Parts: sequence; C-alpha cells; structure tokens
Amino acid sequence: MASRRTSLNAASVKAALYARVSTDDGRQTVANQVRQLRELAVSRDFEIFREYTDEETGTSANRASFLALLRDARLRRFRVLLITDLDRLTREGAAAGFAHLAELDRYGVRVVSLGQGWLDYDPRIDEDPELREMRNIQTAVALTWAALERQKISRRTKAGLERARGEGKRLGRKPVEATGEQVCRLLAKVCDRRANSLSHCSRHCIPLTTE
Repeated sequence: MASRRTSLNAASVKAALYARVSTDDGRQTVANQVRQLRELAVSRDFEIFREYTDEETGTSANRASFLALLRDARLRRFRVLLITDLDRLTREGAAAGFAHLAELDRYGVRVVSLGQGWLDYDPRIDEDPELREMRNIQTAVALTWAALERQKISRRTKAGLERARGEGKRLGRKPVEATGEQVCRLLAKVCDRRANSLSHCSRHCIPLTTE
C-alpha cells in the first residue's frame, strides 16, 4: 500500500479541502473537519490548494464555497478533493450526488472521503470497469442513506414541535417580562443619549413620576 501511494504522489498532487456544517447544527463548526482533512493531506503528501468551507444546509447546491469549488475544479486547479464524509459534500439525494461526482470526474478531480474508504485517489479503480461499478454502487447507497437520514431528522423535529404544542409548551425564546415603567425608564436612557429625541420620548412615554 505504501509503495502504491508513493508512486501516486511522486509528483506533487494538489488537493482541495471541503468542510460543511448545517445551519441547524447548533454550536458545531467546520474546524474539526478542516483539522482532519489537513492531517489526511499531510499523510498522503498532497499539496493543499485551498480550503472551502460552508455553514449551510447540504440539501441545496447553492452554497458559496461549494460553487467556488466547482469553478476551480472546472479550471483544473486541483486534482483531488478531500472530504470527511459524503454527506458533507451533499445531502440532496443519490441523483444529485452522482451528478456532482460526475461533474468533478469530468474535470479530472478524484474525491477522497474519510468516511467512505472506497472513495480514494486510485487510478487502478478508474481502469477497471468492475471496480468502478462497485464504487458506484457503494456511493449510491451512501448518498441515499444520507438523504434518508436528513428526512428522518426532519420528521423527528416536526413531531417534537407538534408534541410540544399539544402539551401547551411555549415554543421559541422565553418572553421578556417588564413593566410599563421599566420600559419607559429604558427609553428615557436611550433618549438621554440623543438630545434630538427627547421630544419624541415625552410624547410616547408615561411620566415616571407625578406631582
């Protein structure tokens, strides 16, 4: 295995890194993915061309860095694309996923995925029809599973919201409790900082004290 990788990387191979987290992933960031991909690039002697990161849902291809990645691939600025998992690249389903992979393939880009060992930079697979077919089948299963997982998460989220509504629970942020006097005091402080707004405050706030 070591000799194969040495021969593949005898000349410096430029690699792009792509990392993504969804907008609903909470406090997750792309930092951990980027770190793993950098380590992979070093272990494989790839030269990092650029790191592309998105913090958007993978259910749409309309992602700024993803589109930039495709543009650079079209210009053949890198040879290998490193990802931690196929679902980081896309969660649009098998058909769309295959379309993206086929587009990258037309540009001569090979995808290397930490989560899917069969996706690797290996010219031997490209030259063997049976190995290519096996890789395609495995990829189709992975892409379909990613889409099904997204749908399952969506159904669970909706079910949870409906259950909470049925139990009379308040959804969203906790409302701020304040008296009218507290609101007026706050407005008065703001108005004090803006002399030109004093007349506006006097028209809209109830007097704080009465004689």
